[in-house]
Amino acid sequence: MTIVIAGIFFFVMYSIHFGRKFTNRYTRYVDIGEHIPLLTALSKDTSIPKYATNIIYLTKAGFRNQIEDKIMRSIFSKQPKRADHYWFLHLHRTNDPFTLEYDVSELVENSIFKLNIYIGFRVQPRAELFFKNIINDLLEREEFKLNRNSPEIEKYTKDPDFKFIVVEKILSAENEFSLHWKVILNSYFWFKKHSLDDQAAFGLDRSDVVVEPYSLVYLPAVNARLKRRENT
Repeated sequence: MTIVIAGIFFFVMYSIHFGRKFTNRYTRYVDIGEHIPLLTALSKDTSIPKYATNIIYLTKAGFRNQIEDKIMRSIFSKQPKRADHYWFLHLHRTNDPFTLEYDVSELVENSIFKLNIYIGFRVQPRAELFFKNIINDLLEREEFKLNRNSPEIEKYTKDPDFKFIVVEKILSAENEFSLHWKVILNSYFWFKKHSLDDQAAFGLDRSDVVVEPYSLVYLPAVNARLKRRENT
């Protein structure tokens, strides 16, 4: 029994380690600056329905000028997500146990922001609470002007409109892996699905969060050409 338990434990750890390593290898970062003109145009295009006044994306990119390609695809693909303010939020764990600090880069005046929150390893992550406190701090410093809801909505609510978006990787059925990697990656994504989700891990209120699946195609199937059957 001990050997069986040890074997299961080893398989779980092996799958998580190499599954995370494999997916990180295919994570693509892009320069935010290259997308700013189109993002600014989208924000001002009133012909497109507004998705939210403030859209906040959680990102693993700590550098000021970087963002994951999947986030830009989320904004522009299919139905573009128009907003007055775009925030790209990165949580950075520090070695100090009780750090709680932030810095903000205004990439486009009062429109596009890169926000880093530094939290100690003993601080419970409450990304939404931290973010709203930072907004209040920026408003008090007069470094940010929060666009209010439209007059039609203002009749019913004064609450500012925030929408957090978590882009969650899923494994596309279009991949063609060897049996070894198929077992590892399917196991990794199964364990990830049944572990602590990103909303809970980052302290997000589920009523303000949209979880958006993003299909990952690492090794696309090459033998998928169909031969047309002639009518008889």
